[in-house]
Amino acid sequence: MDKKELTIWGYLNEIEYCLKVDTLNRKRALELIGIARDILTGKMKSDFEDCK
Repeated sequence: MDKKELTIWGYLNEIEYCLKVDTLNRKRALELIGIARDILTGKMKSDFEDCK
């Protein structure tokens, strides 16, 4: 798994957590979706791309 995939999986896990009934936070989930989209389209670097 490359660094970009690792970051996207992290965002997906956090989005899933935000959408659970007991922790429902739609605003945060939408923010995370936007960030993940920006990473996938190259508008933003992933969290681990600067790591060596």
